[in-house]
Amino acid sequence: MCGMTCCTKNTLQQLSWKLSSQILCQDVVLHTKIRVPRKRSSSLEVAAIDAAQSFDYESLRMEELQSGNKLKIGIVGFGNFGQFLAQRMISQGHKVLAYSRTDYKDVAHTMGVPFFSDADDFCEEHPEVVLLCTSILSTEDVLKLLPVQRLKRNTLFVDVLSVKEFPKKLFLQVLPQEFDVLCTHPMFGPESGKSSWVGLPFVYDKVRIGGGSRLERCDKFLNIFGSEGCRMVEMSCAEHDRYAAGSQFITHTVGRVLGKLALESTPINTKGYETLLGLVENTKGDSFELYYGLFMYNQRATEELERLELAFDSIKKQLFGRLHDVLRQQLFEGVGMKDGKSLPNIVEDAAHKSTDFAKAASNVVAHSKATTNRSSKRSGDDNGSS
Repeated sequence: MCGMTCCTKNTLQQLSWKLSSQILCQDVVLHTKIRVPRKRSSSLEVAAIDAAQSFDYESLRMEELQSGNKLKIGIVGFGNFGQFLAQRMISQGHKVLAYSRTDYKDVAHTMGVPFFSDADDFCEEHPEVVLLCTSILSTEDVLKLLPVQRLKRNTLFVDVLSVKEFPKKLFLQVLPQEFDVLCTHPMFGPESGKSSWVGLPFVYDKVRIGGGSRLERCDKFLNIFGSEGCRMVEMSCAEHDRYAAGSQFITHTVGRVLGKLALESTPINTKGYETLLGLVENTKGDSFELYYGLFMYNQRATEELERLELAFDSIKKQLFGRLHDVLRQQLFEGVGMKDGKSLPNIVEDAAHKSTDFAKAASNVVAHSKATTNRSSKRSGDDNGSS
């Protein structure tokens, strides 16, 4: 009985050991089957996610860098010049929106530019740069009607007028001190800059520009023109107006004076004459409002107009001074006869061809005839007395 009991215990212990071993082995097997594949798939998934994240991050970062160089520009005054600048800005990837009192909605739509006829709606779009493309004469009214309180406090204001001291003073007077001010003058237009801006002068004055990101924003705007190959010229507004009065205003004045003469092309045009015809054509394309603005808002324009008038008078005096010498030579030395016609008669005929010179020439002729008559009378008296 005792031996049988011991045998039974041994048998039970062996069975217990085998059962424990089988369970342990099954657990190892199960553990291996469950965890090993899971570990591999997990590592593969993580590797794939990491690779995708790396690729997406780089592309997104590139987009951020590219978009960081682009500006949101609001153009005020969407006429010919505003549209001209907008086209080039859009081609560079900048976001452009437009506001104008005149309805340019259809034109803006074809260009892909959001158009606003309400100044409040326009300002609530918070453009980084507000670019005034208005006429010289309307700039003050347009600026004072803009609800600038709806803009961000550090908005950059830029003008493109042909005069510079006037908008500078206006900006500093009307705009809050937190706003940046950049005065510019692209010295070209839709015709001269139609195909390329390379080599064309762009004048600018950083009147009031903050530091840091605000300075970077200003440089990004200037780079719109610099990247197109413009000759970038930084100078003060006062210096610009001094140069412009002696060049731009005089050019417009001479072009308009020649335009009044109704010059026509001839079969024997010289290069100089072709240049004059081109000048007339260029100035004829600009409105009188622009020309008047150049005169009205550049204090040096009046001085240049007076200098031009004095120069013309000097030329006339030089011409008639020489003519007077020739007449004196004929009267006192008996020369100057041509085809049986005396020089005073020749001058009288030519005087009718020019309104400007007719009065002066007639005076010379009248004086010459009076002198001749007095001489003839004296000669007759002398002959009679003898």
